[in-house]
Amino acid sequence: MYTIKDIDDYQNRLTEEQAEELIKHCDEFDIYPEICAWYDNMDDFYTDWIYDNKIFKTKKEADERYKYGTEIGEFKTFNNGEIVRLVI
Repeated sequence: MYTIKDIDDYQNRLTEEQAEELIKHCDEFDIYPEICAWYDNMDDFYTDWIYDNKIFKTKKEADERYKYGTEIGEFKTFNNGEIVRLVI
């Protein structure tokens, strides 16, 4: 089991509630809580994943990748819409 002390949040922006949610998420998926990306919301996610067509060309492709990432625990979306990506 991971603890809040294990979290590697390079931006240091997790709230206490988010930290607790993230630990539950990481325990569930057995993923070390190392955050490699922050997204303010899905629009921010799209900006990063579709920008200049470097990763995906459409929102549909990005949505499919996001869905897959949530299924394997790579992405955690918080109640306020913020999304973190974990190193897997």
